[in-house]
Amino acid sequence: MNSDFVLQELKLIDPSMGSGHILVYAFDVLIQLYVAEGFRERDAVELILRNNLYGLDIDKRAFQLAYFALMMKARQYSRRILNKHIKLNVYTVPGEAGISESDIKLLPMNFPDQEKAFEDLETLVTNFKYGSDLGSLIEFKDIDFENLKSGLNTENISLFDDDIRKMVCVGELLQQKYDIAVTNPPYMGSSGFNSTLSTFAKKNYKNSKSDLFAMFIERWNHALNFDGYNSMVTMQSWMFLSSYESMRKNIISKLTITNLMHMENMVMGIAFGTAVTIFKKNYLKGFKGTYHQIKFKDISQKDSPKSLPITGNRFNQISQDEFTKIPGQPISYWVSENLIHLFQKETIADYGFAGIGMRTGNNEKFLRRWFEVDAGLFNPNLKNIDSQTNSDKWLPYNKGGEFRRFYGNNEYIVNWQNNGNEIKKETKKKYPQLGDNLGWKISNEKYYLKSGITWTGVSTGKFNARKYPNGFLFDSGANGLFCYDKSKENYILGLLNTKAINWILQLINPTINYGAGTIRKIPVVYNEDFKTKIDEIVNILYSGAHHNWDNYETSWDFKSHPLI
Repeated sequence: MNSDFVLQELKLIDPSMGSGHILVYAFDVLIQLYVAEGFRERDAVELILRNNLYGLDIDKRAFQLAYFALMMKARQYSRRILNKHIKLNVYTVPGEAGISESDIKLLPMNFPDQEKAFEDLETLVTNFKYGSDLGSLIEFKDIDFENLKSGLNTENISLFDDDIRKMVCVGELLQQKYDIAVTNPPYMGSSGFNSTLSTFAKKNYKNSKSDLFAMFIERWNHALNFDGYNSMVTMQSWMFLSSYESMRKNIISKLTITNLMHMENMVMGIAFGTAVTIFKKNYLKGFKGTYHQIKFKDISQKDSPKSLPITGNRFNQISQDEFTKIPGQPISYWVSENLIHLFQKETIADYGFAGIGMRTGNNEKFLRRWFEVDAGLFNPNLKNIDSQTNSDKWLPYNKGGEFRRFYGNNEYIVNWQNNGNEIKKETKKKYPQLGDNLGWKISNEKYYLKSGITWTGVSTGKFNARKYPNGFLFDSGANGLFCYDKSKENYILGLLNTKAINWILQLINPTINYGAGTIRKIPVVYNEDFKTKIDEIVNILYSGAHHNWDNYETSWDFKSHPLI
């Protein structure tokens, strides 16, 4: 804060206050600050309620609980506070009030600037029409609230006028700037949005529209004064997922992450990782934020960490500028300088094309296990197949599967007769808007039937990659990697199956999804001196994996059981 900061001018808001526990805790902190400055407790109580604390929620019952909790906290420090009839700065966000433009113009109120007042009131009514859905994500600009409040100071206020008064009060809270925003925002993925919230998110929160909590981060970062702070308890997904990449870039380039506490699954009693992040409004170049992780085993019986920071746990003080050097700019605070430097070198994308395969649109119709069709309809020996002249109906199909490195999981076949004519025909019928461009359904067709590397796209275990020969097609769940120089294919395959790559993948995308976009970002250190030895080792491992797979009847190359 500025050295000339006046405590009475500090504004703190909880924009999704729930039952008000954060506001109550903030009250205790503020009392201590006022007393330290020489104020009497009873005087400080009034100042805090009038000037310092603000709260919003869409739930009326939550508002009532927060109001009660805050007044009882005030009563703790000032026994006569209930006689003061102080109006707290906590509200429910107004919803549809049934007020029209013509109703506004009939208001028996006199404003210093009547035309501006009616214009601003119309803006409030329009935006609060969906207040119950959008809550404190609504944002106002350039409304003259002093003008509006002057006109509202009249007698004989009707229920209709009271709705207007509430809109003005809440609207002012949504427009003014704050020194501190702090909340545990609601979590809801975009798939759960109703049509109103979905449309609003796509229009106003393009970088954070994937989840409600991310929209709250972005919205309340906007609402800070130049040297203000925003602290939120959220899911960890914004730190890593590609869907939040633009959001991260904006945060890293315009704000400063001063502190981040990263909590493992179940630390807060919920089955996913969370993050408590403090954002400072302005960007401080070179500033080293403090980051640390709390694992479930670090929690004591009192449901709190045994110590902070955790001894031997992930702890680092690092400049967020370093994150820009990592593909996707994940908030990977534990990364060493050597690894960051590694990302400045070549990646998988420099050695081959990695891309998604097809979505048949009807797997029950177009996919089979290889042993489910007549032998005469499936020929696995397609070393030199030409997709343009192929007349075989069923062809090998990569579809992910269990953990298996170097070779295997060759179980599925796909109906690709006449170059996939039947699949393409059904796709065009189902998605006529695509025309002849079936890109997102039949993706990267020029790589079909060519040898390459595949991997299991969704896995809760370690990353695993396999090589396959000509004649295969590949699925959206088992993307393909096709080396520009086939002589380096073994080198890349060996690299992908190392422990180092598993560690790097957890750095750039710590989820269970390994899409082609993520694989393309993996750094490669190519050393010609080691190539011959690596080729030899990978060939041995590939042969061993191939032999192991063929030892069982699930393989179409099965000859006899190894015990016979």
